[in-house]
Amino acid sequence: MINLSSAKNHVTHRSQKGMTLIEVMVALAIFAVAALSIVNMAGEHIRSLSYLEQKNIGLWIANNHLTQVNLNNKFPALGTKNGKLEYAGITWFWQQKVLKTADPKFRSINIRILTEEKSEYAVAELTTYMVDK
Repeated sequence: MINLSSAKNHVTHRSQKGMTLIEVMVALAIFAVAALSIVNMAGEHIRSLSYLEQKNIGLWIANNHLTQVNLNNKFPALGTKNGKLEYAGITWFWQQKVLKTADPKFRSINIRILTEEKSEYAVAELTTYMVDK
């Protein structure tokens, strides 16, 4: 007669000591998706830094231009002026519009800063008002 309890003792159960191929492939797919997301976020961050740098420099130029207009101590004539300047190694273009206001003693001065001469998009735009002294 065969002892069943001793036969069961001879059967060895192999315990799993690693990951199956499917598990490894799923883990790699998850890692690839996560890595692509991180690379995409880094690219967006670099693009936004470049945009913010241009915007900041454009605002400096606009502020400098409006300060120069105020320092001239002349009531600005109505109309539009255009010009260009070199700043931070880049050629910038500006457009100045002087407009009438409801009060004839005041003028509205709008300055637009562009990266291209014929561009419709302004990197920065500021408006101030000047009073006739």
